[in-house]
Amino acid sequence: MFGLAVLIPSPPVLVPELCGGRPEADGTHLAAQVRPLREAVLTAARDLAAFTSRWTVVGVSAAGDGNGPREAGVFAPGTDDTSGGSPGASPVIGAGTEGASGGVPRLGAPRADVPLFGAGTIGTFRGYGADVRVALSEVALQGDGPADPGLPLAVLIGGWVRGCVGDEVRADAWLVDQDAPAGRCVELGERLRRELDAQPEAHGVLVIADGAATLSTSAPGYLDPRAQAVQDRIDDALSAGEATVLTTLDTDLCAELGVSGRAAYQVLAGLFSGDVPKVETLYRAAPFGVGYQVSTWRPGVGS
Repeated sequence: MFGLAVLIPSPPVLVPELCGGRPEADGTHLAAQVRPLREAVLTAARDLAAFTSRWTVVGVSAAGDGNGPREAGVFAPGTDDTSGGSPGASPVIGAGTEGASGGVPRLGAPRADVPLFGAGTIGTFRGYGADVRVALSEVALQGDGPADPGLPLAVLIGGWVRGCVGDEVRADAWLVDQDAPAGRCVELGERLRRELDAQPEAHGVLVIADGAATLSTSAPGYLDPRAQAVQDRIDDALSAGEATVLTTLDTDLCAELGVSGRAAYQVLAGLFSGDVPKVETLYRAAPFGVGYQVSTWRPGVGS
């Protein structure tokens, strides 16, 4: 049964080893702006871990986001990523590290356009400046398997968050293409909700998504005067749990403004289609010229 979704952003500086600086001594350093964001992320993730140890991580697959999966997995009906085999032989990346009883349920129909990373996935932030190993399960992290430096950022962040909040947490991570049409994203969210609701055990979803990257002159995409209004609309919709607003975001405009999480926001909207979620916003700001929001979403009216 689905019961909780958590939304977080994906800046690598969430990881302390990648943050740099001495925020305790220099309050003007960029590192000083990371602490409240990190605290909000970990607070929300602890809520998710307290609710359930079974997670589905949802992120966005973007060009240049690491090297991506070595071999794209697909949704596999009725299979478990932990039943054996190797990543190259399995429809699920990261297979073969746990017993068959420990997996997270799959979505219904195989889709080659949605890479799936299983609980055995191990990665490292080496490509971002520090060899910090993370995994989607503690068993995988404690094993001797190689850590993939080319995992997409959303998978790495999901593994890092998991490791921060609970050794018992096991997750799958799957990525929707950043250019996927809104209808496709909503469909994926609706299907995920049906699949999780059909399970006897509690399940949660960790959505990893960033807003506009054009909110200041120091932003990755520099300043775009259109960005603030779009970011305000996104933030207001997320804070209010207004799924309809999220589903009607302009795909082309979001791409122009660097709203890399648009597709994941719309999967989240699909997850609560026909529902009025109870949302608690823990963080809403753009410390580096990129819109970040941290919130918890619980089923409400109509669930």
